[in-house]
This record gives sequence, structure tokens and C-alpha cells, in this order.
Amino acid sequence: MHAALAGLILAVTVTGCGGDDPAEDPTRAEGTAGQGGADPGADDLPDVPDQCRTPFPQAFGPADLADLALLPDGFPQPPVEATLCITAETVGGSRETASYATSATEEEVLAGYEAALADYAAARESDGIGRPIITASDGALMIQVTPQDGGFVLAFAR
Repeated sequence: MHAALAGLILAVTVTGCGGDDPAEDPTRAEGTAGQGGADPGADDLPDVPDQCRTPFPQAFGPADLADLALLPDGFPQPPVEATLCITAETVGGSRETASYATSATEEEVLAGYEAALADYAAARESDGIGRPIITASDGALMIQVTPQDGGFVLAFAR
């Protein structure tokens, strides 16, 4: 089970919407973002929450958990304060992820999901490169929680 999840995050394709063409927006000056240009690119992605920009720079549109077909009914909300940044799936939909930004520590994320996923036989383990993760299962569905700087990724695979 765990070997299948280890490569899960590397094998997803990001879903979302593209941005506008800067050439069509007269309020954008070349080389700046919007008016003032203090944060290049920030005005180009108005639907991406600010807290998502650093941990998930690949976020380019709004994320919605409804896009995840593998998410079990009644799956617990994040046990720490978090903002959904990206949902993604592999071609064919056999693997999906939900990436969240949070100011919670790695230990808070791990302990929170260890308790929140108790009904899914949650266990604290290490991934293929030695990072601590939570793994869980709901029958044929495998679940993995991987903390990272500024956030965490929930992965679902059949």
C-alpha cells in the first residue's frame, strides 16, 4: 500500500483555470504586476489565496473538493486551520490530491490527522525518503497525509 502512495504526489496533474493575457489588460505595465508591481504575478492570480502562493506556487485557480471523486463521504475536515489551494488528479482519476496551506507545525498536522483518521486505521510512518507521513485506508482506498513547509497534501489512491 505504501509504495503505491510514495509516488502519488509526483504523478498528478494540476487542475484549474488559466490566467488572462497580460497584453489585453491596459492596467498592467510590462514587467510589473498590476498597479505598483510590488509582488510580481500576485495580481495575475486573483482567485489564489495569498497563503497558497509560497507553499504551492503552482496554484493558478480556485480549488474545490467537489472535484475529487475519491474523497470518501463524511471525510473529516482538516484538524488544523488550513486553506485549500489545489486539487489534482492523475489521468484516469485513480489518484487524487488536495493540497492545503497552513501555519500549523508538521507535528500538529501529523497528530491532528492521526486522530481525525482513526476510523481509517491511521498510522504514522515514513515515506520513501524518510519524511514522517500518516497513512490510512478505507477498504480499497489508500489515504496519505504528507506535511511540507507551509502546508500539507492529502493523497487518495485506489
